[in-house]
Amino acid sequence: MLLILIGLFLNALLVFIIAKLTPGINVKNYGAAVAVAFTYSVLSWLFKGILVFLSFPLILVTFGLFHLILNAFLLWVTDKILDSFEITNLGALAIGTLSLTIGGMLVNLLVGH
Repeated sequence: MLLILIGLFLNALLVFIIAKLTPGINVKNYGAAVAVAFTYSVLSWLFKGILVFLSFPLILVTFGLFHLILNAFLLWVTDKILDSFEITNLGALAIGTLSLTIGGMLVNLLVGH
């Protein structure tokens, strides 16, 4: 349980840093970044398995790169759910998705899940 909370707060820090460095991604404060990390994690937990199953041929053909499209979709849904988080354009969504995917992989390596 402690590792999950550490991972959540590291992902929130990642979201906060990405929002500060990427024009077009806005998060109100660190508390909002925690909400973004939590919402994105819950959406991934609930829907990513189904989305991967349905898009498996595309994932296979693109050698796994279609996972980035799925992550972008989940990040976009997170933007639509939360008022304290905003992505203003497609370029920001692409940069945010790539940064969050790579950073999330590093957080998972650090935390160990």
